[in-house]
Amino acid sequence: MKQMIVKGKVEYVDLSGGFWGLIDQNGQQWRPVHMPADLQHQGLEVQLSCKQSKETISIFMWGTTIEIKEYKILTQ
Repeated sequence: MKQMIVKGKVEYVDLSGGFWGLIDQNGQQWRPVHMPADLQHQGLEVQLSCKQSKETISIFMWGTTIEIKEYKILTQ
């Protein structure tokens, strides 16, 4: 899968036990497979270098599943 850059705000989504996701500037929802602890803060603006995950089966019915390769915190 191709590497991509996603910018957006971190959100805690309270569905199916809860998880951390990202909503980009266009409103698209992204769900990292493993969200780093540094990014687990509501409203944090970040830039992710990521790729779409091969994980397609999930209990979470929210967002496109991604694997984060690198990240940058834009605002605290």
